[in-house]
Amino acid sequence: MEIPQVIDVEGMKLKFEDLFKAPEKDGTVISVRVHRSVKEALLKLAEKEGLHGVSELVRYIIAGFLMGKYKIVKPDPKVLAPPIYLNINVVKATRSSDGDSEDGVEDALEALEAKAEIEEVIKEAEDFIMKAKMRAVKLQGNEYARKLRTRIFKALVKAVRYNFRDRTEKLKQLFEELNNLLVNKIT
Repeated sequence: MEIPQVIDVEGMKLKFEDLFKAPEKDGTVISVRVHRSVKEALLKLAEKEGLHGVSELVRYIIAGFLMGKYKIVKPDPKVLAPPIYLNINVVKATRSSDGDSEDGVEDALEALEAKAEIEEVIKEAEDFIMKAKMRAVKLQGNEYARKLRTRIFKALVKAVRYNFRDRTEKLKQLFEELNNLLVNKIT
């Protein structure tokens, strides 16, 4: 059974992908005022689900409602996904006297995982700092910003540990930038 790429919802044409994304320029804001305790519960739920804040959680809730009400299902992909390019830096391991290099392989895998985590933190921090500078997020009392600062610091420690010099400098810059924003509390 072929699933349509465009779905008709009450006379509006929607793509499945539109249910979950929030485009910056052509997107729109839905504002709902809730009790403070409800917002805190939603923040904790979003964090637990691995989402980036209440806005993303609300998008998922709305998408779930529309999918259930109008029986929208994810379409089968028509084309192959684009290739993924990985930049892998492997630290050469020294072989032990019995020729066993399992520790070297484990170290290389740990370094690869650390680099992926560091890149994720950098992307998240850059996105948040950009939003903070545009005053799209309120910094005063923002627990997410404080947790992000801690994540940046932990990523910085990993970058130093694995000798990722370029990432170390970038993380230092992001940490200082976010710290300055939190200290100055741009609102």
